[in-house]
Amino acid sequence: MSLFYKKGAEAELKEIVFQKKKALIKKRISKSYRNSELDLKIRKRRTRSEAKILKDLKNIVNVPEIFLVDETKSEIVMEFITGKVLKEIIEKEKELCKEVGKEIKKIHSVGIIHGDLTTSNIIYAGKKIYFIDFGLGFYSKKVEDKATDLIVFKKTFNATHSILKNGFDLVLEGYSPSIELKNRMNSVEKRARYH
Repeated sequence: MSLFYKKGAEAELKEIVFQKKKALIKKRISKSYRNSELDLKIRKRRTRSEAKILKDLKNIVNVPEIFLVDETKSEIVMEFITGKVLKEIIEKEKELCKEVGKEIKKIHSVGIIHGDLTTSNIIYAGKKIYFIDFGLGFYSKKVEDKATDLIVFKKTFNATHSILKNGFDLVLEGYSPSIELKNRMNSVEKRARYH
């Protein structure tokens, strides 16, 4: 038995019980505008990639544990994280900003780019910060990709939490970027602003 949980552009999420544990099943949605063979390949590849990223991050930062991967069905069954979405609490718990920055740096330090960093993709549970939804994640050690990841987060953070005047500055303080990364972030931001 499964309960409808959430449907996004790329996948639908359902809350289920898996081996007596509360779990989440993420199923990548078929896109009717794509050639069916290509669609299946893309969904398989993204399912495989997300599962690998979650496994590789398991001992680096808090992410949901994977219980089962079915590439044929484009499904991942993973631990259900019971907590609060950071988006809902960050304005009252500003001190979490620095912690989030530290955790993002850990992800980047192992050559993983989240690809969709927002406060909706971070959960605070049991005094721990969990990162979820690596559907657009990929492997890269390039400064450009780390800078882009941070600028995407900055834009969504400032748009969503405009009440927190220096919130993203605190995230950066926690991250403690190198001069090279700071410069690249400035360059990425300028390009995004003027193109």
